[in-house]
Amino acid sequence: MSMKIRCLAVLAALALVLPPLAAAAAAEAAPSGARAAGAAVEYAELEHEIGAELAIDTTFNTTRRGVLVKYTNPTLTLRLGPEAGSIDLSVPRDTVRRITILKPAPPASTTQ
Repeated sequence: MSMKIRCLAVLAALALVLPPLAAAAAAEAAPSGARAAGAAVEYAELEHEIGAELAIDTTFNTTRRGVLVKYTNPTLTLRLGPEAGSIDLSVPRDTVRRITILKPAPPASTTQ
């Protein structure tokens, strides 16, 4: 066999093997509880989403966008970006209409 045919055969074999391996590696790398960006979530689910970027639609017909820095049953605390004054804003639970995760929380680091 010529060198070109051997190279093509090797490339064809790799094309069959690599996609399943890449998919398996991606599945192992993704935390099982991770939320996809754009996912709507229930209020109670935010307890494990500290650090996620959220958009919260309120009963006052406003949308607050920021990073979740604190979760309690009665109130969420968002850190708003510089365009909104770089402040921490408390959002009472009873004013929340819809919550969307814009960017999932970073994975928790493990220290030993």
